[in-house]
Amino acid sequence: MIEILKLGWYTTIQDLGRLGSQSFGVPISGAMDLNAFQWANKLLNNNSSAACLEMTSKGPELKFHEPSFIALTGAIMPAFLNSKPVKMYKPVEVKKGDVLKFSSVTLGCRTYLAILGGLQSEKVLGSRSQYKGVTQEDRIVKENLLLFNRNAFTPKGAGVKTKTTDYKDVNLKVYQGPEYHLLNSHSQNEFKTKQFTISPSNNRMGYRLNEKILQQLPEIWTAPTLPGTVQLTPDGTLIILMRDAQVTGGYPRILQLSDNALNLLAQKSTKDVVKFELITPQE
Repeated sequence: MIEILKLGWYTTIQDLGRLGSQSFGVPISGAMDLNAFQWANKLLNNNSSAACLEMTSKGPELKFHEPSFIALTGAIMPAFLNSKPVKMYKPVEVKKGDVLKFSSVTLGCRTYLAILGGLQSEKVLGSRSQYKGVTQEDRIVKENLLLFNRNAFTPKGAGVKTKTTDYKDVNLKVYQGPEYHLLNSHSQNEFKTKQFTISPSNNRMGYRLNEKILQQLPEIWTAPTLPGTVQLTPDGTLIILMRDAQVTGGYPRILQLSDNALNLLAQKSTKDVVKFELITPQE
């Protein structure tokens, strides 16, 4: 069991997501940065869909009541186990009574904490991903203990090196969306050359951008959307849908982020700069 001593800023339980329920209007959810999430589980030889903690901006303070192993990946969020620094991208042994504390991120936005065997929270529609209206809680709360599977596997302590500077990259590789052809040539060129900044209105559902594309497009029938869909609203605002976004929408779908671009955007926050790099499906 893991006791939550302090909550941090915004910490949720996430896995690969709630696939197969979109026809009922249920968002996919799941880890925002699937690449970092999957590395956390690989380091512990966990099942690829084992539930982890996704910690945004500043993590919680946790007390372990059973021994196990953990792994930290994603954003650089300084962590201290009994006041000693914890290395990222490496299995770390925790013992009964150990306390793990986190500081604020210094690079990126979201850090993942995997535990050997995976977290054992409630499972709804095949997923443990927390989402308001689907699971009982939309984030971890101090009143609950975090349960995990005891696993006989013992990590050997091997780590992996990653290019954390990738989180500084501003280029988001995107494909043309279904309504991209409705843009005039000037607007299409703006997407290729303009820099955009992330507005304070950003969360697991979507990111709004401050700069606008001032072209009014005809309304469309409500149509399917995916995480990574870039919508253009009537006033020119761009909304990039994220993991908790609705499964349909009525705004023109101008662009679609690639998988890697969606993971990269998940590590960005308010005032960060992004640029769109248009690629073809072959690329």
